[in-house]
Amino acid sequence: METAILIDGAFLRKKFHASFKKDITAENVRLFAEDLLEKFNFPKDSLHRAYFYDCEPCTAKTSTPVTNRAFLFEKTPQYANGIKLLADIKKLDFFAVREGSLQFSGWKLRKNAYNKTPLTDEDFEPELHQKGVDIKIGLDLAWISYNHVAQNVIFVTGDSDFIPAIKTARRNGIFVYLVTLNHMVRTELPDNCDVCLKDSIKTFRCL
Repeated sequence: METAILIDGAFLRKKFHASFKKDITAENVRLFAEDLLEKFNFPKDSLHRAYFYDCEPCTAKTSTPVTNRAFLFEKTPQYANGIKLLADIKKLDFFAVREGSLQFSGWKLRKNAYNKTPLTDEDFEPELHQKGVDIKIGLDLAWISYNHVAQNVIFVTGDSDFIPAIKTARRNGIFVYLVTLNHMVRTELPDNCDVCLKDSIKTFRCL
């Protein structure tokens, strides 16, 4: 029985950074996918493909919130790291990257600066929103289930918005294995999956 792995990239990146205080790499993602198969007792050769859903870094041109100086996201280390991550994952065997877009909607005050005066540019962070990622995850879940591309789907996410797509997959005979990485999720999400693995990312060998 073939297995497909669907990884909510932004979710995995955030959980990884929160645990290890560094950015995830393509090699980390590869090892993480291998560990997923092992944790569910699926042989490595059962993998149909691992899908990584994320956005290329923002390319907006704006100005800093306090000093009003020109600010280019393309000049930041985060931009270079994000581009490299997606490029490197695309080179991995049996991996595919599904990309949406990242949109800048303004600056927001950091939580640790709420009572600070005077404010500086460093007290703000960009407000970024993904567009087009969720719909691609939902469409792929439907495509896999309607075409019986794989019998098992390992889905790494903490987002309950995918419940309708998960229900569709299960109605079509697909077994859905949810991985929440110890994230607090609505009970409806694991309730609508066949198996829920709550292990922290620190239990994986992806370092």
